[in-house]
Amino acid sequence: MKMRELVIYVALVLFLGIVSCSDEETDPPIIVEQPDSIAFNELHSTGNPDWIELYNYGNADVNPEGWKVFDSPLNMYTLPSGHIIKPGDFLILHCDDQGVGLNLPFKLSSQGESLTIQRPDGKIIDQIVFPAMDNGETYARFPDGQGTWQITGFATKNESNGDRPVSSFKSFSYTPEIPMVGNDINFSLEISESSNVAKVELVYAVDNGADVTLTMTSGDNINYSATVPALSADGELYYYFKLTDTNGLEVFLPDDALVDPYDMTITSGDVPNLVINEILASNVANLADPDGVDEYDDWIEIYNAGATPVDMGRFYFSDSEDPFDDRIPGDNPDKTTIQPGGYLLFWADSDTEQGANHLKFRLSIDGETLSLYYKDGRLIDSHTFGIQTSDVSEGRSPDGADIWIKFNSPTPRASNN
Repeated sequence: MKMRELVIYVALVLFLGIVSCSDEETDPPIIVEQPDSIAFNELHSTGNPDWIELYNYGNADVNPEGWKVFDSPLNMYTLPSGHIIKPGDFLILHCDDQGVGLNLPFKLSSQGESLTIQRPDGKIIDQIVFPAMDNGETYARFPDGQGTWQITGFATKNESNGDRPVSSFKSFSYTPEIPMVGNDINFSLEISESSNVAKVELVYAVDNGADVTLTMTSGDNINYSATVPALSADGELYYYFKLTDTNGLEVFLPDDALVDPYDMTITSGDVPNLVINEILASNVANLADPDGVDEYDDWIEIYNAGATPVDMGRFYFSDSEDPFDDRIPGDNPDKTTIQPGGYLLFWADSDTEQGANHLKFRLSIDGETLSLYYKDGRLIDSHTFGIQTSDVSEGRSPDGADIWIKFNSPTPRASNN
């Protein structure tokens, strides 16, 4: 072999060897692109807990491990392993502040906000800004995955949303404002839209009686009305609304109506002769709460200026504009009955689990208005107080009088005289 040919041959062998080694050592592994066929499909912002539904609208499995879901950059949560979403399947994320597994470290706002899901490389997979919702409504795509977002009254958690939303309840009211024995009760109801509505019903029962169903009437298929005939004696009226669409789907107001319907107390006669008699809005060392451990809670004293015992079960306290803010439980008369000329103490400690004499709010040391309502919603008594001093109460002098004074030595469960 000639020298020139030998050199060419050696060079060619060396070149092929280098290329072969280079290919073997530096070729990157084959990467299969992760499908992006995941979308927000439905969400519920007024639940317990709130939840988000993801949907795979593609043709391949998707592993969302490492993807981030958030309602703000401060609440980014990385989805864990072990949750493959197959084509046409759903994955539910619970929004309950836990931050473990599929339980996200935030809740959804019932007033509306934004949601984002993105891959680890920062690519946004889906993003939605949802509106305010109530009455058990959800926000869903029609059809699933890539359709238009609409409010619907029928939740389809972990199921297909179908091809159209179901009408939802918007509001209801009744007259008279405080129904009493002998008054017909006229209910008015508004729904979100009229298409595909088969019927709207009002279902009610008195005390432990059988359910009565009234078909509500409408002139425009949006606003409905029905009348419950007057009760002839004191009683408890339980009621709820039911909407049935043309496919037989049923929507309830309240959404847990079959377990916990609305109720109102129908009464006759005058309200009992009770007064808010003394309050302590900053209890530091005056009187310990007997139902707690080393707890010194705000308290409210009620005085019975009447001649008969009064069970305050199902009466209402309020420190807001809502007369039905905080209902006293009606199943413990030993704790809620006040004798003639007697006193009954309620603890304003935001701890209703401690018993019937515990309220869901605290008193403000800066002052506020405190009201007591009868079980049918009529006002019994109200008192507005200003800035308070720790362990100095404010009360009527004498008991039940119109004059309020400060007590450096409070007199809970005893006369202010």
